[in-house]
Amino acid sequence: MLALACDIGGTNTRLGLVRDGILLPGSAGSYANDHFEDFYAVAATYLRGRGENRVDSVCIALAAVATAEGATLTNRDWTIRRDRVAETCGADRVDFINDFEALGYAMGQVEKLETQCLTPGRAPRQPGPRLVLGAGTGFNASAWCPSRFGGAPHVVAAECGHMTLPLAGAAEFSLQGALSAGRGRASVERALSGRGLFEIYQWQCAEAGRAPCVATAAEVSRLAVARADRDCEQAGHTFMRLLGRVCGDLALAYLPFSGVYLSGGVSRAFAGPLVQDPTFLDAFRAKGRQTDFMERFPVHLLLDDRTALQGCAEWLRLSSG
Repeated sequence: MLALACDIGGTNTRLGLVRDGILLPGSAGSYANDHFEDFYAVAATYLRGRGENRVDSVCIALAAVATAEGATLTNRDWTIRRDRVAETCGADRVDFINDFEALGYAMGQVEKLETQCLTPGRAPRQPGPRLVLGAGTGFNASAWCPSRFGGAPHVVAAECGHMTLPLAGAAEFSLQGALSAGRGRASVERALSGRGLFEIYQWQCAEAGRAPCVATAAEVSRLAVARADRDCEQAGHTFMRLLGRVCGDLALAYLPFSGVYLSGGVSRAFAGPLVQDPTFLDAFRAKGRQTDFMERFPVHLLLDDRTALQGCAEWLRLSSG
């Protein structure tokens, strides 16, 4: 049985071929969404390039609340419909799951993923859930939970990007005012995303009385990591502190004794500082009476942007059983 795994984000779409629940090596491809009118054009281009006329089934992970018939993306004006996908791919079966639900299923195959440990020497002390979360075009999280009774593990999906951003101190309350202007409130995603990083940078420049000198979040992260611009660097510190705080809050909610995994392009852009700078981990652990307890959660950075495709493959394997 040949299947198509798809990870549709706000910025890029990644696809890969799956046979019998295994993502085929070398089959993954990534496409910039701006270059295509809709998802169907992306899928047709990919299959044509792989010399495939049809597949038996399709599993689509998308950045939206998924329904049986499809969904409209949260951060792009694309509607993905089951009947159109089936027609484009010649598939008898089409399944939709949330993109972070797919990342959650990939946690069951974490040994296949390329990761970097941010807490070396801290191994899991007891079996338990794994939490995956991250910042990219948006923000979200999910938890992989092992079965206690011998059955299949399950994944708890969420919409964490729309939670209210936790802030502390006068400076951060000033940031809250900037992020919530015209919106009524500041959500987690308003800060912990590519767009959010850029808005943090703009706020930092305004606080310092300087005009912004860069125009994209990618440039902010590059200059922050290189320590080549003080406003970008300070924005990066603020971003990592907020990421650590939210990550710690979610760890207290899910108790991921088997590990916390950071994903997303913006998270990966700060790979060096996340390892070398204490800002993130200090904020992750700063939970008052539970500070020592936070040491029980190993933290890793996911370096492989094919993780959601691995999750789709795992979904296909489990659902076909």
